Amino acid sequence: MKNCFLIVNYNDYKSTSHLVDNIKEYTCIDEIVIVDNHSTQEEIERLHNLQHEKVTILFSDQNDGYSSAINMGARYLINKYEVCKLIISNSDVVIVCEDDLIKLLNCLDDKTIGLVGPQILELGGISRGMKRMSPLKDLFSYRPFSKSIFKNKEYLYEESHYENERSDVDILSSSFFLITSENLQRINYMDEQIFLYYEDFILSHKVRNLNLRIVIQNDVKIKHNYSISVDKSFKQIEKYCLFKESQYYYHTTYNKAHFFEKMMLKISKKIGIIIYFK
Repeated sequence: MKNCFLIVNYNDYKSTSHLVDNIKEYTCIDEIVIVDNHSTQEEIERLHNLQHEKVTILFSDQNDGYSSAINMGARYLINKYEVCKLIISNSDVVIVCEDDLIKLLNCLDDKTIGLVGPQILELGGISRGMKRMSPLKDLFSYRPFSKSIFKNKEYLYEESHYENERSDVDILSSSFFLITSENLQRINYMDEQIFLYYEDFILSHKVRNLNLRIVIQNDVKIKHNYSISVDKSFKQIEKYCLFKESQYYYHTTYNKAHFFEKMMLKISKKIGIIIYFK
């Protein structure tokens, strides 16, 4: 089975170039696909510098979001290889060594596992996994785009949860994860109805519905320079509105939000704009 590394790039040639240089000599990777999510013409021209026997660059005609770009690259690889293991990554990720990728890839050989990810060093801490949360309680949970929002540790696992080689979690980060092409097809790919944020919640929900495990490989750590491309391209209020729209979509489409919860989700967006941006 082929092992393919899929990178989503948006106006972040520097990070993408660094990541490609980081991994292109790894023998465990058969092909690297870069999906450019409709960057500027200057950025697109620079991407051609990354041509390599292992590297394929796909260019989207428009930016329909992170999930859409992942689907574009995944469909290309599935059409080419039929069956493969997919390593899906933001551009602003740093891999420590090839052995780390091999451990993650081997994890997918267990047919009970649907998603696997590493521990992720970001924002001065470690992102590992999260528990499912109700729509209303989610309104009070922390989100990294706004450090002023309260961080509710109730939805994080205790340190002891990560003492073994692998730990099962409800939700893992979509900034870097592995999935087989078969399971990606079984969940009907990523949900393209959201532009940004909550991809991890939706992806994990769809995988859990297959009765498959979601696993963190605890002895593997990567670095994620969080939201480099997003911060360069969107104002803070734009990111906030995108986040709240995705939050509402997730809870109403996948998390069975009832009428009162839907109303509170809508109100919270308006209140947030007044509090944080007026």
